[in-house]
Amino acid sequence: MKKPIPSTALIFILLGIYSVAYCQNKPQQTQYSLQKTKENIILDGELNETIWDNSEVATDFYMTIPNDDRPASLQSEVRMTYDEENFYFAVTCFDGKEGYVVQSLRRDWEGSINENFSIFIDPYSDFTNGFSFGITPFGVQREATIDEGANTNSDWDNKWFSNVKTYDDRWVAEIAIPFKSIRYSEENMIWNIQFTRNHLKRNEQSSWIAVPQQYNANALTFSGQVKWPENPPPAGTNISFIPYTLGNYDRNFEDPELDNGFGANAGFDAKIGLSPSLNLDLTVNPDFSQVEVDRQVINLSRFEVQFPERRQFFLENADLFSKFGFPQSRAFFSRRIGITTDTLGRSEQVPILGGARMSGKINEKLRIGVLNMLTDKRDDLQLPYQNYSVIALQQNILKRSNVAFVFANKENLGIEKGRDISEYNPQVARREIQGNDTVTSYKLYNRVLGAEFNLFTEDTRWAGDFYYQRSFDNWNQNGTYNHGAFLRYQRRNYSVRWVHTAIGDGFNAEMGFVPRVGYNQGSLSPSYIFYPENDKIINHSLSFDISYTSNADFSRITDRSFNLSHNFNFTNTSSASINLTRNYEYMFFDFSPIAPFSESLLEQGTDYEWNVVQANYTSDRRSVLNYDISTSYGGFYNGNRFNVNGNIGYRFQPYGSFAIRYDYNSIQLAEGFGSADFYLLGPRLDLTMTDAIFFTGFAQYNNRFDNVNYNLRFQWRFAPASDIFLVYTENFAPNGPVDFIPGDNTKNRALVLKLTYWLNL
Repeated sequence: MKKPIPSTALIFILLGIYSVAYCQNKPQQTQYSLQKTKENIILDGELNETIWDNSEVATDFYMTIPNDDRPASLQSEVRMTYDEENFYFAVTCFDGKEGYVVQSLRRDWEGSINENFSIFIDPYSDFTNGFSFGITPFGVQREATIDEGANTNSDWDNKWFSNVKTYDDRWVAEIAIPFKSIRYSEENMIWNIQFTRNHLKRNEQSSWIAVPQQYNANALTFSGQVKWPENPPPAGTNISFIPYTLGNYDRNFEDPELDNGFGANAGFDAKIGLSPSLNLDLTVNPDFSQVEVDRQVINLSRFEVQFPERRQFFLENADLFSKFGFPQSRAFFSRRIGITTDTLGRSEQVPILGGARMSGKINEKLRIGVLNMLTDKRDDLQLPYQNYSVIALQQNILKRSNVAFVFANKENLGIEKGRDISEYNPQVARREIQGNDTVTSYKLYNRVLGAEFNLFTEDTRWAGDFYYQRSFDNWNQNGTYNHGAFLRYQRRNYSVRWVHTAIGDGFNAEMGFVPRVGYNQGSLSPSYIFYPENDKIINHSLSFDISYTSNADFSRITDRSFNLSHNFNFTNTSSASINLTRNYEYMFFDFSPIAPFSESLLEQGTDYEWNVVQANYTSDRRSVLNYDISTSYGGFYNGNRFNVNGNIGYRFQPYGSFAIRYDYNSIQLAEGFGSADFYLLGPRLDLTMTDAIFFTGFAQYNNRFDNVNYNLRFQWRFAPASDIFLVYTENFAPNGPVDFIPGDNTKNRALVLKLTYWLNL
C-alpha cells in the first residue's frame, strides 16, 4: 500500500514549483536600470572597470530548448552601461570544459549551428524593428537588422567593437556598440531588449526573458526593458564615406564584343544621419563584384525562382520596401534594379549610375522609405536609361500592428518614338494592332500602388497580413489588381493558417517579384505539436495543407495539392520529416519540364495528377562530419521522378569546412515525351585563417545547362567594415559528365581586386 505524501513534503513541492515559475523573467515586466560611466572601458574581457562591479546584473536565464519549463543548466550574466559615444555590454557565459562548437571564424555566422550569445535591441519600443549583435566564444561577430518583430537579416553590415576572453569555467565578452551604428529616438527612455544564448554542445538554448518553445526566442514580443536614467546621448554628426577602387581583367570567349580585357573603376557610398532615427544613403557608380554569386538550383517548375538580395546598399530597412505583398506577389524586389534578362531569358547586369535612399523613423510610430536609382543604357540589349523610384510609409497602430503604403515607379528614359522597333528591347517597344493598322507602342512607365495592414496581437496568438495593389502602364489596362489575405492563430500545441491570393491577368509589377499572374489561390494549413517527456525527442508535429488555385475568373481549377507531413526534432540536434503529397496541374501554356534534354511539350489544355512521398533527415550538427539528405519518389506529370538532394560537410574547427551540395533528378516521362537525368554538384571550401582573413572557393556544375561555374573569393577585413577583396570567376563547358577542370572550353573569366574603406567623418 502506498503511503500518502506528508503534508510538509507537499508544501515544499508546491513551493518549489512556484519558485521555478516565479523566477522566470517576464516580458515587459523585467527591467534593467542603466548607469552612465565616466570610466574609459577597455574591451579585454577582464571586467576590471569599477562600473561593472556597480552595475545591475541581468541573469536568471530560462531554457527554451530542449525544455521550456526550467532555468538554464549553466547560467549567463549581462551587465550594461554607456557613455556619450557607446552602449556597452559585459557578457559572462558560464561553461564546462567540453570545448565549443562553431563552424569557422567567419563573420555573420548562422546562429543555429554556432555557439553564441546574441543581443536584440528595439530602440523604438515598437516590438517590430530593431538590431541584433552576436558574438561567439572565439570572438567572431554577427550583426543583423530585425523586422516584423522576429526576422533577422545578417547581410546588414556596420561598425561595432568587441573582445572575448575564455576562462576555465566561463567565457566573457565585452562589447561596445556606437550610437552612430544604430537608429533610435533620443526621446525614448525605455528600450526593449532581449538576450539569447545557443549552448550548442549541450543542445541548449536559453534567454533572459522566458520564451515558450513554439516561438522564436528573438521575437521582440518576448523582451525585457532597459531604462535610461536620462535621454539617450545624441549620435552627433553621423556621416560615413565609403569609397572603393578596383582593377579588373575580363575575358569573354563567346562574344568578342563583351571581351573587355583590363579595366579599372571607382565609386563610393555615403551614409548621412539626418537624425538618430533617419538615414540618407547615397551611391555613385556602385560595384557589387565582391558579392557571392547565387547558388544555382534545378528549377523543374513552370515559374521563376527568387534569389536573395545581398547587395549592401539595399539592405538597411529593406523590409520597409520589400515586404509588400506575399513572397510570390511582391510589389518591389530590389534585384530588379541593375539586373535584367536578354531575349533568351539569361540574366544580364545593367550598370547602376547612382542612387539615393532615405529610410528610418519620422517619429515613434511612422517609418518612411524613399528610393531613387538610375541605371545606364545597354545598347547591346537595346535598353535605354531607366529610373527606379519607390516611396514607402509604415504607421504603427494598436500595440504591434501597422498599416503601410507603397508607390513604385519605373520609367524608360530617352525613348525616341519613330525609331525602328528593332532598336528597342521587347520590354520597351512592341507592335500592336489598332483598328486596321499595326503600330509601334512604347512603354514609357510601369507603376504599382498598394496598401497593406499587418496584424500582430500583443499575446502573439494572432498574426495577419491583408493587402491590395494595382499596377499602371499603357500595355495593361484590364485585370491589373493584386490582393491577398493571410491569417494565423497559434497556441502552444496547435496552429491554423489560412492564405488567399488573387492576381489579375493584367497585373504587371516590373520592379517586383510576381512570377505568375491571372489566378486565385487559397490554402488552409492546420498543425499540431507534441512535447513528449523523454530524452530523445524535443517535439514532433503533424501538419496538413490543402491548396486550390483557379484561373482569374474562377472558371476552372488549375492547381491543387494535398500535403500531410510529420516532423521530428531530436535532443541531439538532428531532425527528420516525412511528407505525402498529391498534386494536380492544368497546363495553361505549353511546357517542357525536361528542356533542353527533350523539346516534347505538355500541351496547353492537358492536365496531370500524381502522388509523391518524401523523407528528410538532418544529422547531429555538433559533429564535425554532418549531413542532410532529402529524397522523394513518385509521379511527375505523365511520368515518374526520383530525387535525392542535400549537403555533406566536414568541419575542421574553427578554421573552416569543406562541403558538397548535391541535387539529382531522374525523370521518366510517358513514351514519346523523353527522359532526363539532371544533376547539380557544388563543392565548397571555406577557410578562415583569422577572424579578419577569409577565403571561399566553390564550384557549381549544372548539367542541365552544360556549365561549370567557379567563384574564388579572398577577403581581408583590415579595419572595421573595410575590406580588400580578390575575386576570380570562370564559366566553362565541361568535357564529361563530371568535369571541374577548365581548358579550351572556357566561356568567360574575370579577376577583380577591390579595396573598400569605411571612413567616419
